[in-house]
Amino acid sequence: MPSDPKSRARPASSLLWMGLLATALLAACAQNGNNGARGTVELSESEKVTLELEQTVGFVNDPDLLTYVESIGGRISAKGKRNDVDFRFYILDMPIPNALALPEGQIFISRGALVLVNTEDELAGILAHEIAHVEEYHADERQGLILVTSPIRLGTDIAGWATGLIIPGLGEAISELGETTTGLVLAPYSREQEREADRIGQSLAALAGYEPDGLADLLDTMANAEALDPENVHEQSFFDSHPATAERVVLTREHSKSLSPASRPASVKSREGMLAMLEGLVIGEDPGKGFFDENWFVHPELAFLIAFPPDWEGINSSGFVGAKAPNEETFVMLALVAGGTDPMEGARVASQKLNVDLVTDAELGSVNGLQAAKNQVQLSRDESEIQKMELTWIAYDGLIYQIMGVATLEHFEAAEELMRKSAHSFRPLGDEERSQILVTRLQVVEGEQGETIAELAERVGTPWSAEAISVVNRKPVTTILEAGELLKVGIQNSYASEPPGAAEKSFDPGLVIHRRP
Repeated sequence: MPSDPKSRARPASSLLWMGLLATALLAACAQNGNNGARGTVELSESEKVTLELEQTVGFVNDPDLLTYVESIGGRISAKGKRNDVDFRFYILDMPIPNALALPEGQIFISRGALVLVNTEDELAGILAHEIAHVEEYHADERQGLILVTSPIRLGTDIAGWATGLIIPGLGEAISELGETTTGLVLAPYSREQEREADRIGQSLAALAGYEPDGLADLLDTMANAEALDPENVHEQSFFDSHPATAERVVLTREHSKSLSPASRPASVKSREGMLAMLEGLVIGEDPGKGFFDENWFVHPELAFLIAFPPDWEGINSSGFVGAKAPNEETFVMLALVAGGTDPMEGARVASQKLNVDLVTDAELGSVNGLQAAKNQVQLSRDESEIQKMELTWIAYDGLIYQIMGVATLEHFEAAEELMRKSAHSFRPLGDEERSQILVTRLQVVEGEQGETIAELAERVGTPWSAEAISVVNRKPVTTILEAGELLKVGIQNSYASEPPGAAEKSFDPGLVIHRRP
């Protein structure tokens, strides 16, 4: 492992406890929960996209914060006209400020957007804007909802059926997507649709008792935050699908003057109360979900690391992490396949999936002091499509990891040693290594009388500049603070000091869990 695990070459999506069932769901199959009989149900396009978002981007696991968002969204949607829509709200585990709506009423807001919110009126404004897109059927009319991906395209000959034999649904899902998702791109709304959603959203927010200029304030903050970080303008943001212009901010401010908010709900939180709901949100990429550091993949929560061949393209998705060779015919994948302490349980699972005996002649051994087993299998769908796999199963901390090297038959021998080295690099993550991994979370701090923002930044030890603090809190950078004045800042801590709350070690094939501390 490189000496500095903080310098991450590529951010990653999530490695789930159990991506097997979830990935199968991407193919729109589900189990009948009423009688236990196996069957399929056809999912709508909006439901498919919601599942894809859950498995590729992920949802923030914070029930209190979600309930808060739902209460605001529900209050606003109740003022609309779409009684045929069941509005549902989700918080995307995405560091980029973003929000989107699907035709059937699924409303998504990213944690990156929540970090920029300063009042409940602002949060109501952005939720109302998305609700308005559904109210006016804009989400139905818009074409070209696509998933933005990392530059990793799996060879469909490999992923399309070979991996699908091991992980049902995975191959089909990869083949359909062609890539693995790390973000979103939405076909932009038209200028008139945006203006209409602004106007109607502000009106809905006012009817629900919120100040209608909250939207203009948040749009202004988002634009300033994006301008503050020009190096990341390539990242997908709210403004990719919701064009922001100075004119639009002016128009929303002007329209707000014509609206009179209804009686303010007693449940509306003060800025202090709202900031308390946001405190602790991860800022930027969440290292707890795993990340690539050069050719090493590090997972601090599951406490393991594995090296993939240098110069191979790494990919971290819903149910697996892996790397693809430049020839696009060779792939190494790691996935969780069972619970327990016997690596042969992995061989039994794979045998069932492939309908071949991988148990009888499996070789037992160890990998870096961990019990392991391995075997090889050759698969052929037809004479022109023959692939070979080497499967290694490793028992570690109550879970069985499967590392699969797969290649077309003609490329397997040349890649065999590299794939085996990758499997044999799997090892526990040491405490000292874990302590070097940093995570940044939102923290609310109090200013001191007469203190400048720059002085506060130095006192609390935030990596944020005074300009960043100014933008995120909607305060001039020259502000002289009052005693007890609250500001949001990012505070870095060692991941080793994170509470272990979600780190239970269990394997449940009926659960799909984005494990977040």
